[in-house]
Amino acid sequence: MPTSSATQLPPHKAVRLIFEYEGDTVRLISQQDVEMAVTGFDMSGVDHPGYYVDARDTAGATLARVAAHGAFVTSAEVFPEQSGEPITRIDVPAPKGAFTVVVPVADSARHVTLVKVAPGAPPATAGAGAAARAAPAVASDIASFPLAAEVRPKGTGGTP
Repeated sequence: MPTSSATQLPPHKAVRLIFEYEGDTVRLISQQDVEMAVTGFDMSGVDHPGYYVDARDTAGATLARVAAHGAFVTSAEVFPEQSGEPITRIDVPAPKGAFTVVVPVADSARHVTLVKVAPGAPPATAGAGAAARAAPAVASDIASFPLAAEVRPKGTGGTP
C-alpha cells in the first residue's frame, strides 16, 4: 500500500503536560516541548461533559482545546483474590492520580487552563417535553498554569 505525505498530518509545535491531582488540588508537574501531529484540538465550542485543557492567550481567549482523557478518575479497579472471579470497580473517597495531555501551542499562547464541562440543568419550571431537551453545558475553569518560556513558539514578531 503506497504512502503519501499528503495523507500525513504535519508536525506542529506542542507541549506535553503532566498533571497530578489529589482530591480538589491539581498541580502541573511537567511541561515538555514536542513537535508532533495533534488531532482533535479544535474543540473550543465543545459541550460534551468531561475535562479539557485549553491553550489561551494573555487575554484569556481559547486558542486550542484538547480532551483530558483519564483526568480525575474517581474509581479504582479491585482485582479478586480468587482466580476466575470478576474484576470490580469501587468509588475512591479521596481520588488521586496523574494524567498527560498534548496541547498545540500557537505563538500567542501564554498559559493553559484546566476546564470542566458539566451538563446543564433544565429549568425548574420545565415541562416533560422541555426536560427531554438537553440544557446547555456549563464550563468552569479549574486551574490555570503559565506556559514555560522554553515551550512557547518563537514567533517572528511580538514579545514572548
